Amino acid sequence: MMKVEDIRPGHCLAHAQRLLGDVALVRDELGRSEDARPFGDVGNAKPRDCYFEALAAWNKAARLAAEVGAPAARFVETTPAAKDIQPGHVLHVIDAVIDQIAQIKARLRIGDTTGEPAVDTERTPGDVLGVLIRVNRQISRSLERPFAPSDCYHVVALASAYATRMGAAVELAPFERGRQPRHCFEHLLACHQAVSAALVKHGQQATSAPSAPADVLPGDVYDLANLVLAEVACLHSLAKDAAPVQAYELAPSGYRLPAHVDQLARTLHAQLGKL
Repeated sequence: MMKVEDIRPGHCLAHAQRLLGDVALVRDELGRSEDARPFGDVGNAKPRDCYFEALAAWNKAARLAAEVGAPAARFVETTPAAKDIQPGHVLHVIDAVIDQIAQIKARLRIGDTTGEPAVDTERTPGDVLGVLIRVNRQISRSLERPFAPSDCYHVVALASAYATRMGAAVELAPFERGRQPRHCFEHLLACHQAVSAALVKHGQQATSAPSAPADVLPGDVYDLANLVLAEVACLHSLAKDAAPVQAYELAPSGYRLPAHVDQLARTLHAQLGKL
């Protein structure tokens, strides 16, 4: 097994492409069509963005496994601080998702396999992120119970908790009825721009987020929320004397509308503006 520090984005890309092929086999077996929507330019992504997008794929694959009755895979790797995430950490999560999809394939009796492309050492984290976005969209297309606003709300709430620990406490934004996923996506894009600007102040390079598709789905909001969380968690790991966010803290639960996600995204944007 290669050491974490020896793994390059090219290794992650080869495994992500294999994962994409396996997910396509599952999607086809379930009778779902491909999600071919463009996602824009993510060429300046960092390993942390790939890591959190891979985590989103892990969560979706776990739900798909539960839906089809496949055994749940385990992920026991230690999670690094967001600022310390390397391609090796990303590879471990991708491989965990591959294992989960393998369980799903076995359950569905899919005997076809996907070959792993050769490793191209010139590839970048942006190439990896692009494939992982496609993986997430294909898994979303395969789910009987797609990710909903309640799932998105949980991720945005976690990002808000990190911002609060950095001293950015604000009042909850007003609730606006009739919000749709595209409104949530737009406000999360604003959050991504705001946290990227804050990271630049810490000497970090700004990253770009996927562009909004013509028809934004809650799964798209979930994926973008995880990218925002990656940047906020990185900013938190760089901040001096920021209180930790404990894993055992009470998390929000219950049914949520897109309006609730939009409300919290606007709140998070206000918080990030204070950092």
